[in-house]
Amino acid sequence: ITIDQLAKRFFVSGSTISHLFKQKLGVSFHRYVTQRRLIAAKTLIEKGLLLESVAAQTGFSDYSGFYRAFKQEFGISPRKFGKL
Repeated sequence: ITIDQLAKRFFVSGSTISHLFKQKLGVSFHRYVTQRRLIAAKTLIEKGLLLESVAAQTGFSDYSGFYRAFKQEFGISPRKFGKL
């Protein structure tokens, strides 16, 4: 999902969506979407899926981007999380 898709759906500008997200949720739209994707990734890792598959299924274009985002968000690598 993108800001533009939301803006079209609710008949407002992308900047309005961006401003409301930051105002109401305290995080940017992009950050919120990334957090939701990473939470979904944790669930898939717990189910035993391959990490490359988890990255693809949660919308990351490559594993390295997924790895960086996961480690930044949770302070642990996806592989170490899977071993817990």
